[in-house]
Amino acid sequence: MAVKSTIFGGVVLSGQEAETFRRQVVYGRPKKAAAESARKGDRLRAEFDKTGRVLVRGRDSK
Repeated sequence: MAVKSTIFGGVVLSGQEAETFRRQVVYGRPKKAAAESARKGDRLRAEFDKTGRVLVRGRDSK
């Protein structure tokens, strides 16, 4: 396995891991939680574009 990263955040996959990742990106199906998170992010971005600010509230995770 060849996964390389730097302090600047770049990640490089090579070999079979790179091919597996590419197939997952092209053909994979997102989980419901990931899709919902993306929708929430889109709403926050739209609100930010409209008003220039957003309110993000934390919650306890139990």
